[in-house]
Amino acid sequence: MSANISGRMIYSFEKPMWHSITEPSLEPLTADEILLGKWNGGFTTELRPVTVTLNGFAQETGDFAIVRSPMVHDPKEVVFGFCTERYNPLQPYQITEVFDRCVNKRVETMAFLGNGNDMFISWQMPEIEVVKGDVAQMYGIVRTGFDSLKGTHLFTSTYRPVCSNTITLAQNWAKRNTDGKGKGEIWNSKHVNKNLLRDLGYWMEHVTENAEREVGLIESFFKKLAATPVKSDAHVKALLLEAYPDANPVPEYYPVQLRGAKETAVADENEKSLSVRGGIFDLFAGKGTGITPDLWGCLNSMSEYFCHVLPSKKPIASSVMFGNRATQMRKFIDVLKEQV
Repeated sequence: MSANISGRMIYSFEKPMWHSITEPSLEPLTADEILLGKWNGGFTTELRPVTVTLNGFAQETGDFAIVRSPMVHDPKEVVFGFCTERYNPLQPYQITEVFDRCVNKRVETMAFLGNGNDMFISWQMPEIEVVKGDVAQMYGIVRTGFDSLKGTHLFTSTYRPVCSNTITLAQNWAKRNTDGKGKGEIWNSKHVNKNLLRDLGYWMEHVTENAEREVGLIESFFKKLAATPVKSDAHVKALLLEAYPDANPVPEYYPVQLRGAKETAVADENEKSLSVRGGIFDLFAGKGTGITPDLWGCLNSMSEYFCHVLPSKKPIASSVMFGNRATQMRKFIDVLKEQV
């Protein structure tokens, strides 16, 4: 799994990062302090006219190149992309300034990705204590692109971003869990918006002020799971069967020449579903780590199965983040939501 960090421009407060590109900071810092004190201000961007040579003369096309200045670990200028005159270039210091002013909290993580064209800042929202000693954390995240493609996004997520894959995981979680009431994807805008920085500040303030209410919604769901005991083994198995059902049998009205292959496919699918149900149930029934006899325990059993137990010939991280494992996990969460 590639971190895709630009040089060593990654900051994490207290917690180590899987890629170990830099050591975590034990000192809480603002976004400006990180940008100016650790990364020499990052860089600046500017628009330069794009020209072509016609009939031996250089002529402007009307488009512009988005040019990044040299920075600490890369002494050369870089073209981020191309745009029209409607594009309003942003500077990293503008993002950190609006963050510090409107969020007014210490930075949890902050990084530049790629060649600097992608930046994120995260901060901690109030913690969610499901049961005593079992805490879930929500993060507020702003992600902005300095090219003409990504725009700026503000969202909340249960995932703590420390690299390219984890910021994408966090943003995908936000998109799947957006409710229009402050959870998930909050706001986004393109750089053609002349009021982008102003609007971003307003939305940051809004997210911060409403953090308690937002976290309360998730905390309520988790606590309901923890407060809902499992009635019996049969209850758990019924939930698993609803999330991972057997395939429909081959209908009678089906070509005889194709029936054998179809029946084999159905049998293979049923075997996989049975294996998933059995694997999760075994964790819930005693093989899991710290599993409680309630729906919260069911959720944790499912998470442990797909993240740590289900075998794979390939690295599972991307599948848990974006692929089939993420889809399978969502199925069981949806079933649990119906229960509470």
